[in-house]
Amino acid sequence: MNLVKPSSEALVVGWLALFFAAGLQGSAGAQEPAWLGERSDRAELALPTVNAKLPSPAEFLGYRLGERFTRSHEVRAYFEKLAAVSPRLELFEYGHSYEDRPLLLAAISSPENLARLAAIRDRQQLLANEPAGIEDEERQALVEEQPAILWLGYGVHGDESSSPEAALATAYLLAGGQGEVEGWLDETVVLIDPVSNPDGRERYIGDFEQQRGRLASSWRSSAEHRQRWPGGRFNHYLIDLNRDWSWATQIETRHRIAAYRQWEPVVHVDLHEMDEESSYFFPPSAAPLNPFIDQRVEYWLDIFGRGNAQAFDDLGWLYFKAEDFDLFYPGYGDSYPSLRGAVGMTYEMAGGGSAGTRVVLSDGSTLTLADRVARHLVTSLATLETTATKRLRLVSDFVASRLENQREKSPRTYLWEAGWAEAEALARLLSLHGIAVERLGRRSDLEVRPTTSAVPRKHRFQSGAYAVSSAQPLGDLARTLLETNTSMPSRFLLEQRQRLEQNLETEFYDITAWALPLAFQVPVWSSDQPVPDLKAYAPGANGFDEAIELPAARGAIEGAGRVGYLVPWGGLAGYRAAARLQSAGVRYRLALTGFQIEKQPYGPGSLFVPRTGNPENLDELIRDIAHSTGLTIERVGTSFSTYGISLGSDKAQRVRPVRIGLLGGRGIQATSFGALWHLLDRVVEAPVTRLPMSGLRDQDLAGLDVVVLPDGRFGNGEGPLGDAASGALERWLRSGGLLIAVGRSLDWLQHRELTDLAWREEESKPVPSTPGAAVSTLLNGNSPLTAGLTAAPAVLIQGSRLVKPLEDRHGNLLRVAESDPVVAGMMWQEAREAVAGTLLVGSERVDRGRLVYFAQDPAFRVFWRSTMPILLNAALHGPSWGVDRLP
Repeated sequence: MNLVKPSSEALVVGWLALFFAAGLQGSAGAQEPAWLGERSDRAELALPTVNAKLPSPAEFLGYRLGERFTRSHEVRAYFEKLAAVSPRLELFEYGHSYEDRPLLLAAISSPENLARLAAIRDRQQLLANEPAGIEDEERQALVEEQPAILWLGYGVHGDESSSPEAALATAYLLAGGQGEVEGWLDETVVLIDPVSNPDGRERYIGDFEQQRGRLASSWRSSAEHRQRWPGGRFNHYLIDLNRDWSWATQIETRHRIAAYRQWEPVVHVDLHEMDEESSYFFPPSAAPLNPFIDQRVEYWLDIFGRGNAQAFDDLGWLYFKAEDFDLFYPGYGDSYPSLRGAVGMTYEMAGGGSAGTRVVLSDGSTLTLADRVARHLVTSLATLETTATKRLRLVSDFVASRLENQREKSPRTYLWEAGWAEAEALARLLSLHGIAVERLGRRSDLEVRPTTSAVPRKHRFQSGAYAVSSAQPLGDLARTLLETNTSMPSRFLLEQRQRLEQNLETEFYDITAWALPLAFQVPVWSSDQPVPDLKAYAPGANGFDEAIELPAARGAIEGAGRVGYLVPWGGLAGYRAAARLQSAGVRYRLALTGFQIEKQPYGPGSLFVPRTGNPENLDELIRDIAHSTGLTIERVGTSFSTYGISLGSDKAQRVRPVRIGLLGGRGIQATSFGALWHLLDRVVEAPVTRLPMSGLRDQDLAGLDVVVLPDGRFGNGEGPLGDAASGALERWLRSGGLLIAVGRSLDWLQHRELTDLAWREEESKPVPSTPGAAVSTLLNGNSPLTAGLTAAPAVLIQGSRLVKPLEDRHGNLLRVAESDPVVAGMMWQEAREAVAGTLLVGSERVDRGRLVYFAQDPAFRVFWRSTMPILLNAALHGPSWGVDRLP
């Protein structure tokens, strides 16, 4: 291998300057690329020559890049062509999207590196996951030989359309480029993920092409510059994949994490777009930086930023840094890799979903798709240049970060009992990321602290309790996911306070609380002392499959008896069991209070499936449900209880199958709709009918038992939900329907006089907005809607609009705690005072119908599970209780 070992950052910048001054501006044999479409700037973008045996994107596609959008299947076809003719490119398929489109990963390197690609990948696994198990001299020898693995991700937001086009250009130049390119590929393995979100991209392109005429319009008032709901940003289920890395709720994310773990890149870049009036962003990132990210990453952000800046300066292109885009929230395509020890970066080009193929800006200039493609191409090449020239130190720093975590001198162990409903789901999610999870081999008394307290105390953990130590290569990631609070720099908070006092918008880019123990409602303890007798936990063969939302498929049927089956409340797994019983036409009862049968206690929310009156193949159906949900289901031979209700009690409510409708369309927040849709359709597998906002009629609602109204703005009779549709929904509700409403839908409910709920009136000074903090709550445990919840859940709060409690206290199902409610995240003192005691979940009777209202999204990003049980109790079981049985 021809190693390049520059002695300083100056040499890197100098090399970049030479390349972009010569290679991009007229080096020998270089010419303005005929395969790139019309650009509005005057920079002479002359790229290195490419082997003539490789077809350019224009030759293969029949148009120049930037003249039109390239469909996902066309992107795949071009990469397949390059793989067939270039000895530098090998193409992998690492999964499929929900709409069954392939997810691709191209590995590009020198032919010599590709010939030993499996060995390179195995060595990277060893360096990343077992660095402490290698002798120092051997580890250093491996580092010196190892190419730097660079992952370039394009198109995670489907309507940020230029980056997949740039992926085509980048792959073409790397697969056949001559001169400098060959030297770079000796030092690196470049992974190109050309279309990370193919479903969203196809939705965007389809809508754009339906709206445009024979010629593209550059005027922003044209329909092609205005996406129709829900837009192309999100995946099939309208989930933002760039905020899903840590939670892995979506199939694309799970496949991507599996592929990521196979390669463990040392540099990861996510290429995006932003407002068309902006310029270009690359790191250094804005404040704040997640404190669990290794400080080496911050150093490298500056180095890569300077390399990109040099390339842009030579071409006269504008850019900015250290603004807007931070590295705090752990679910991004830059922060998540950084928490794994890689250099994670976001690049943002002006454009976004409204730019089309060309758009006139406010100053009269024109921004074309080719302009956007060219800039993403240049940063892709500049990033590769920096990675190649700084290969040795990049690999060394990556390994050093993993090694320091594994050898942590004062490790912390996080522990949680196996008996909690989502306990194994939490363990499986951490395992999916590659975080080592263990289990206690015996009952142990340990000195520990609750994650919400600094005071240690003794706690007896049962055998089988889960344990995660921070002394492992991914210790930084484990800490940021399991710690309750992630601190922000005091200087940043002071600056935001000053902006608040000046009536300026604060710069919190995303939520500031995400602790999985709170989100999963699993109490987690921590110990700074060694924990004895730990055994490895293996989630099984399903570690990367779609069942990540649920415990591993290890359920069983136990006990004896012919009366029926008892299904314990098991969190999301229990609701999937209920939905499957309904879909199979199985009659069952829902226990509204606790009881004990044959020495086995059961809590509220447990299901009783009698043998009498059910299908002959009931045993087979129950066996399938147990195996697919991971629940242990008990056979029982009596309805007589040792204590509590008997199985024939009226408090073991008969349940009838429900039909659920989900309202979608213009005015509704797409991500709120998407999270609810994914929860019901994929996690619980309850049949859901998607209802249109526009033109909703009485016959559309006929036969539905439940309608879910996501967060959104619906207007007051003249908006997206007009008078006719509003009237139909109101008649359905008043005649006996159960309406689940979320967030700003309260405005519509108030306008139609369907609720006594009201926003909390603002005092002399408005309540400052909360960027996403978790609060403790007060739970009404006497309601059937809260069955299964044994403790008040933590709830994630965003925004500044707060809801007053109902005068009828029985309808206040969940409220914010009255005193010091914030348990995680950032909330201004004024907001802390205002939020105390306000309503989070309420229930009201509306004539013969019932309204269940959530002030905050009960399925936020599909990962905040704590309020999902209330939602699912209402959706799956609420209609069976009748309006008079609910509070």
